[in-house]
Amino acid sequence: HNFVHIATEALFDLYKPSFFETLELDCVGVKTSQFSYRRLKGADPVAHVEMASTGEVATLSDHFLDAFFTSWLATEQSIQGKRLLVSATSDHRLKLVEPLQKLEELGWDLYATLGTHDFLAKRGIGSRAVFKVGEGTEPNVGTLIEKKQVDLIINIPKNNSTRLSEGFKIRRLAIDHLIPLITNVQLATVFLHCLTEIDRDNLPVKSWRELLHGKIV
Repeated sequence: HNFVHIATEALFDLYKPSFFETLELDCVGVKTSQFSYRRLKGADPVAHVEMASTGEVATLSDHFLDAFFTSWLATEQSIQGKRLLVSATSDHRLKLVEPLQKLEELGWDLYATLGTHDFLAKRGIGSRAVFKVGEGTEPNVGTLIEKKQVDLIINIPKNNSTRLSEGFKIRRLAIDHLIPLITNVQLATVFLHCLTEIDRDNLPVKSWRELLHGKIV
């Protein structure tokens, strides 16, 4: 559907109500934004409402999770192993319980900051507790990241997070050491479902023509 044409008709009061099929499609498209946090030293790698991205990558697939994950891979990111560090505020932790439990069953090594570790332990999910950045006690978040002993980091910040917070230190270390980072709880939930429900080593690769027409033309 040509949205520009529809909007122009609406502006000139020429629009006639119509029925548009926008969800009854045989394929799914997902666009992933790319940011320049690695070039901006000291910047907090959290996307806000202005979405100041430096580009986007979009992919199509028959299924949402396949499209989501291939779009993320196309931003030149990857997961090398099965070690996850998770740190989330209390109001977001519950949304991550189910996929984290599945990851543990699949043999993932879970690391968590103390508050998140206690929350998961009470729900029967095993994780290794790690201490704050800068503390002399090991295992320490800073050491874990600097030695690249994790392959993915989920850090869900508070709305009023500052550059002096523990969360900011974790996020900045992740960016500086080139470890994939997710800071949004909705994205984190979808991403964890990708890790538990799709075969990441055998993702289907199709052209857009093949997806739209059922065959390559």
